[in-house]
Amino acid sequence: EAPAAAAATMAWRRDVIRILEELYPLEYAEGWDNVGVLIDTMSEGGPVSDVAFVTNDLTEAVVDEAIAAGASLIITYHPTPFHSFKKLTRNNAASRVILKCASAGIIVFSPHTACDIAFGGVNDWLAQGFAFGQEASKITPVEPRTDDPRAGSGRVVRLDKAVTVRQVIEKTKEKLGVQHVRVSLASNLLGVQGALDKEGVVQSVAVQAGAGSSVLAKCTSAQVWVTGEMSHHEVLAAAANNVTVILAEHTNTERGFLPNMVEEVAKRIQQKGSKVSFLVSRMDSDPLTVV
Repeated sequence: EAPAAAAATMAWRRDVIRILEELYPLEYAEGWDNVGVLIDTMSEGGPVSDVAFVTNDLTEAVVDEAIAAGASLIITYHPTPFHSFKKLTRNNAASRVILKCASAGIIVFSPHTACDIAFGGVNDWLAQGFAFGQEASKITPVEPRTDDPRAGSGRVVRLDKAVTVRQVIEKTKEKLGVQHVRVSLASNLLGVQGALDKEGVVQSVAVQAGAGSSVLAKCTSAQVWVTGEMSHHEVLAAAANNVTVILAEHTNTERGFLPNMVEEVAKRIQQKGSKVSFLVSRMDSDPLTVV
């Protein structure tokens, strides 16, 4: 019975990874990224378990949570490991995460920028929040892929009816479940009385999950950029180009997508006849808090 259960665990893990690679093709990922299976304990079998654990960041606290839940697969949006290593010791957090996962027989998989770029991934989820229920609104990649124009870097939402800057700010908070965002007004709105509520200002919104400046800089036609973080000088440059910038903090623009990903993977794995329990981490949260 035990060998059969171990074989079943190995089988569903392979199936989940295959589904993730179908949804978010690894060849879509940026060249600098580290995606796919990052810690492979498949041949060792790992714990006999039907639990897949999902997180945005793979911290030590999250690994401990996953081990306590009996997980044998962790799907982490951000890759750990990310940088190359010359040694694995317990002197740094990333090494300790790797060692804990390997010791527990847990496979670690990350889709990261493949998930950003793929159709139906993080950026499509983020962009859908800014269609404002307008059926004629169009969502397209900032930089479409030639092999699949629905996929690509960033997304731009072109609205059928213009909205105010304040409406975009409030929609950002609602979509991401945050109470605060940072806003830099476009230069052409500075000093304008009631600028946030001025009608007809926003006809298009460009979004990029995480740190979006390199992608959004290619979309100067949008009146508003929504992303997680940008540097001081990148924000100044955007304002000078008459773009309003809304910053919600890096992982706040990503984490809300995880339940959507789980729902899609769970549906597909169920069709294969496998029984898998997906758990989204409760310990995982943005490291920055407004006080």
